[in-house]
Amino acid sequence: MTKTNIGRGIFALIALFFIGNGLIVIFNPTLILDHMLLGSLESVAALSSARALLGGAIFAIWASVLLGAIKANFDYIRVGVINLLAVIFARLVGYFVDGSFPEFIPMIMPPVVILVLMLIAYKLMAGSAGKVESH
Repeated sequence: MTKTNIGRGIFALIALFFIGNGLIVIFNPTLILDHMLLGSLESVAALSSARALLGGAIFAIWASVLLGAIKANFDYIRVGVINLLAVIFARLVGYFVDGSFPEFIPMIMPPVVILVLMLIAYKLMAGSAGKVESH
C-alpha cells in the first residue's frame, strides 16, 4: 500500500464518519442534537431546519471530502479542512465571549485531533506523489 493510498484512506474514513453523522441528523435529529448540547427541538419546523441546515451541510461538506479522497484531489478535501477550522474558531469565540463550560475541552478536542489526522493524510499524499493533484 502506497503512502498516497494510506492518506486517501485516512481522508475517506474521516469523511465516512462525518457523512454518517450528517445522515443521523437528517434522519433522526433528536438522537444526535442532545449529544451536540443543542437541546431538544419540539416543532416540526425546528426539526426540518436541523435536518436541512445542519444535517445537509455536514453531509455535503464531507461528501466533498470523500470525493477528494477517491479522486486524490485536495481541492475537494479543502472544504473539510475549512469546516474544522471554522468549528474550532467558533468554539474559541464562544469560550471567550460566552465563558467556559465543563464540556469545552471534550468538545474542542475531536476537531483538533481530526484536523491533525487530515494534515498527516495530506503529508502522506503529497510526500509520495510529489504534489497532490489540484486543478
